[in-house]
Amino acid sequence: MAILNVTNLNKSFGIDNILEDVNFLIEEKDKIGLVGLNGTGKSTLLKILAGKMTYDSGNLFIERGIKIGYLAQGAKFESHQTIGEALSSIFQEQHNQEKELRELENLMSSPEVYEDEARLESLMHRYSVIFEDFKTNGGFEVDSRIRGVLRGLGFDDEDTPISNLSGGQKTRLALGQVLLESPDLLLLDEPTNYLDLESIQWLEGFLKDYTKALLVVSHDRYFLDNVTTKIFELDNNRVSIYNGNYSDFMSKKHTAMIISEKHEETRQKAIQRLERNIQTFISHRNYIQAESRRKRLEELLPKSVLKKNSSSIRLRFDMQKTGGKEVLQIDDLGFSYGDKNILSSVNLKVYRGERIGIIGPNGIGKSTLLKILAGELEPQEGCIHFGHQIEPVYFDQEQQDLSPDATVLDEVWSSAPGLNLTEIRTFLGSLLFSGDEVEKSIKVLSGGEKSRVALGKAILQGANLLLLDEPTNHLDILSKEKLEDALKSFNGTIIAVSHDRYFLTKIATRIWEFDNGNITDIKGNFNYYLEKKNESKKNIVSEYKENKTLLRKAKLREKKEREKKRQQKKRLKQLEESILEKEIELEKLELMLCQPEVYSNPKKAQKVNSAYNQLISDLEQLYEQLDQEA
Repeated sequence: MAILNVTNLNKSFGIDNILEDVNFLIEEKDKIGLVGLNGTGKSTLLKILAGKMTYDSGNLFIERGIKIGYLAQGAKFESHQTIGEALSSIFQEQHNQEKELRELENLMSSPEVYEDEARLESLMHRYSVIFEDFKTNGGFEVDSRIRGVLRGLGFDDEDTPISNLSGGQKTRLALGQVLLESPDLLLLDEPTNYLDLESIQWLEGFLKDYTKALLVVSHDRYFLDNVTTKIFELDNNRVSIYNGNYSDFMSKKHTAMIISEKHEETRQKAIQRLERNIQTFISHRNYIQAESRRKRLEELLPKSVLKKNSSSIRLRFDMQKTGGKEVLQIDDLGFSYGDKNILSSVNLKVYRGERIGIIGPNGIGKSTLLKILAGELEPQEGCIHFGHQIEPVYFDQEQQDLSPDATVLDEVWSSAPGLNLTEIRTFLGSLLFSGDEVEKSIKVLSGGEKSRVALGKAILQGANLLLLDEPTNHLDILSKEKLEDALKSFNGTIIAVSHDRYFLTKIATRIWEFDNGNITDIKGNFNYYLEKKNESKKNIVSEYKENKTLLRKAKLREKKEREKKRQQKKRLKQLEESILEKEIELEKLELMLCQPEVYSNPKKAQKVNSAYNQLISDLEQLYEQLDQEA
């Protein structure tokens, strides 16, 4: 059953169209991921659905009685309550029912009521009604649900005042409240922001088991793969719908793009052929046939523009110097904040070309280690030695090294004063800053724009050791992929803190896992790390058998997928060959229609025209089949 229906929805800000003729349905158990580049209007669409923003025209129908829960990006709230009180307030109805049940129990146990049979029966009936309602409303599960959310989102003490929380912790608490409300439709805007790996995995499990509808904006590709079963892509102001998770969407989109390009190529050839034929018929003064071709041409021309999105950054990290083979040595490193021990007797070596991913819960010291390596903090114990000609550069997730009042042009240019104005503007263009945008002040930029500025500064310094703290934060999916490709091509050394599992899977060749002041060094990629974590929880023998079974199943799935793609490719080739044959036949008939012995003979002309129209019909069916194969 559809719980929400959007038809022909439009929204603009001034002269900028954000949403244009948007149409979609949300069913009662849909798990939908909303994806698109930064600035395309994803958050705007969620605000409209949540009733937080008006739309210009169109229709938005929500089924009667449907409760919508909405988490804005970076949502925070101020309160004098504790964490536990804020979450408990969600269940005020159940608390009131429980209080009344206790009061009724006390009344029924009192002698004056116990001896009054009529009153006792009335109270027992009232107790039975409230008890059933309390049970139906999940009253007995309230405490366990609150504890589960507290643990899942990384809150250790429910008595902590909300006023003592950081901005990120307040966002997590806002997420916890929305989840506990259990609405019929969950609207979540970047819910994995400020969550560590364990909390993200908990949230994935929670949402996979959620029995109601979900629409989530996220740039976390792993998260989208694990949670969603449908993808809405917002591109060029419109929404396209794909069944399956994010990987399915990418595969279908890639195939659709190839088919569209081939279809467009064929269409352009048809346009050129019709234009030639029109001129031929006019030269033979066969104006009826010329007019027929002109109408056919008019049908083709509006569809001949294939939109392509060129808004993607172009990144490349180049080193000015190669540096020594041994990049970094950490000896007995120790650091603490007051009584809180962050690093204890850490000993590690890093070699040229390694790409190290640092993982662990929030607040455990990952960023602290990077700041020590970058020279922004001094070690309290032990020391750090850099190898020969090693030149590090530090990317701060908070971008605190950016000057708020500087322009984009001046801020980036300061990292490479040797470049001239044309060169720096060209470079900024590759980061999607063009024209007057380079004169924007840093303080007015979005999070994604600040990340691009910080990345630009890091690139221009030509370092051979990149120290990156959450480099994919605030970047859209396409920009993340461009960054990953650039880092994979980088010949230097990378040490990166990240909660982005997709990023870690593509980049890391070695993992440092933080745990209570210690660092576990896993010499392998992120998938190897996950395998080792699973091994520690299971019997090695049974794990070996299970892995063999999984491997066989995976190979079988891969074989079936390869066969499926081979058959699809074969069908596409056959369709393209059929189209080509029909096109050749069409040209022959068009030439015949130009011959006097044909167009002057009504019977012959009718026969050729009939064959011609049949070919046109056949071609249209072939084009439809070509589209369906996408």
